[in-house]
Parts: sequence; C-alpha cells; structure tokens
Amino acid sequence: MPEDLLNAWRYAVMQLWLVPEGDPTHIGLGGRSLSGPCLDSDKRPVWLRVAALSKAGRKAFEGVHLADALLPATVPRPALVSEYAWGSDPGFIAHVWERMRGSVISTTPDLAGPVGLSPQWWADLRAALDTVHTVSLPPRRQVLTQAYVGRIARFIPEVAEAGVDLTVKKWEASHGDLHWANLGDPLEFLDWEGWGWAPVGYDAATLLTYALPQGEAATEVRTSFADVLASEEGRLAQLVSAAEVIQAAERDELHARLAPYARKSARDLLTSTPQ
Repeated sequence: MPEDLLNAWRYAVMQLWLVPEGDPTHIGLGGRSLSGPCLDSDKRPVWLRVAALSKAGRKAFEGVHLADALLPATVPRPALVSEYAWGSDPGFIAHVWERMRGSVISTTPDLAGPVGLSPQWWADLRAALDTVHTVSLPPRRQVLTQAYVGRIARFIPEVAEAGVDLTVKKWEASHGDLHWANLGDPLEFLDWEGWGWAPVGYDAATLLTYALPQGEAATEVRTSFADVLASEEGRLAQLVSAAEVIQAAERDELHARLAPYARKSARDLLTSTPQ
C-alpha cells in the first residue's frame, strides 16, 4: 500500500471527522487512490476515497459535481456527501459518498467468474444508460477525442488494412469508465470523475470488452445492447475500446490478460458483415 496515500487517507479522516472501519480496503488501478468504509460524525456509513493528483489534474474531478447536479435520480448512484482537497503537485483530494446499497459486481474492472445478474438488473442498466446519454454536458468534457480515435490503428493494424473510416459521426454523454468494478448489485454506478462526451456506443462497448473473458456475461451485454453494438457507431466504439485495452496492456497486468480477448474481438468485428 503506497505510504504517501495511506498518510493522506489518515489525514483526510481527521479533517473530515470520520471514523474508519479499519484501513482502506481498495487500492485503485495504478496505486493512485485508496478507498474504504468509514462512519461520519453522526455514525452513518459512508465511503471515503483519497486520490493523488497534480494541480492540473484536479479539473477532472469536477465530474463528481456535474454528476451530482445533472444526473436525475433514475441514474442510481451513491450521493456525494463532502469533498476536501489539499497540497499541490502532487496534491490529494478526498471524496466522501453515501455507502452503496449492495456491493460491486467485481473487485476488478474485469470478471473472475459469472455475474448471475437478474433480467431486471440488465433492463435497469439499459434504461439508466439511455438516460445518461441524453444529458447535456459542457463541450470541453471529453472522454475521448477524435484525434485519439484516429490513431487506434497503431494498436490494431488491421483497422488500416480494412480501410475503416475512423471518423466519429455521433457523440453522446457517457459514463466513460463503465467496467464491472464501477457497477453494483442492486444497480448503482460509481466513479463519475471522468464522464463526458464519447462516441455513441462507447459505454456498452467498454462493458463488453471487460466482460469478454466470461462468455455468459459478454452474451448478456451483447443482448442488452444489441441495437447499439450492431450499429456503425457501436462497431467503431468496440474497436476503440479494444484499442484502449491493447494500449494499456503494456502498463499493467489487468489489461495484459484482457488484451488477447480484445484483439480477437477486433478481428472478429473487422471480418464480420455489419447487420
């Protein structure tokens, strides 16, 4: 556990008048954050996350406030309780949320086994995401840029060989990091820091990519978002998501183990006939 983050966690606990229920239980990807359960001053259960970030990087966390202000209650998520930031280059930022009603689907972004979610859960997921995609966001909030999409052939050379048009024709407000550690059962969405504009279908494509090692879950995603994923926009979004995983495979073990599935998914897309 990174010592500087653990010290920052303890400092945030004091400043926010929290009582930790043990040490933080979750280390974020790349060791950039620590999270865990606490009680607030009224002994209500809350969740504290402390993240290290540069001064410039703090802009990303305005997403927390935008989610609180712009998303309707039909998009279930723990309510933001408080925020506290300190230091600079790097600094730290602490967020306190209400505790989840249930638990996350997976402790990692991918899946270690079957998810066993009800048909109602899948229907609620689709309905909630349809709502997210209609939200009007500031133009500057982008999950991805056209410039990045235009470079995905660096990671999937077959894209260039197939002459795929990499122009994003439609954009929509998106969660932007929709993997299995950011979803709960009962349905709740976590981690809105980075949400913004992304190619249409990007959320469904991301969820599918992280489900690929578990065939049953991948089938559920494909069924629930069949119209989105089969569209021209959805096919491009799947290629983008696959490219992101392949690129990240050089940096961490999680994406290294997902990369073969992402490569196969991209090849299958490029050799199949659009419906």
